[in-house]
Amino acid sequence: MEMSSILPASSFLGAAYIGVTGGLVLSASTLPFKNIIGHLYISEDNKLIKISSIDFYGNRVDRTIKSEEWIPLLEMKPKTSDAFYLSPQLTDGTKYKLLVKFGKVINSKKIGEVLE
Repeated sequence: MEMSSILPASSFLGAAYIGVTGGLVLSASTLPFKNIIGHLYISEDNKLIKISSIDFYGNRVDRTIKSEEWIPLLEMKPKTSDAFYLSPQLTDGTKYKLLVKFGKVINSKKIGEVLE
């Protein structure tokens, strides 16, 4: 029995189209969640900041930087997205998303000294 008699020739193309389209939709839907900051840790002497964010695949990425590398939020231009999330940036051009509406600040005085 031949395989061509069981399935029509266009069924492979239809399955490939569904697979590629599904992959593109799933990949595009994860882009808004890339570089969301989950935790910010500030050292006792306010010189180091540890940023815990997620990457494209949802894995946690920890990065420790000097506080001078963080561009203060008050020095940046306001954006329309600020109502939903803040967009902190580092001096090397790395951009993050900070969801302040759903976050919990444990030491607001310290975070104000370093991040603003």
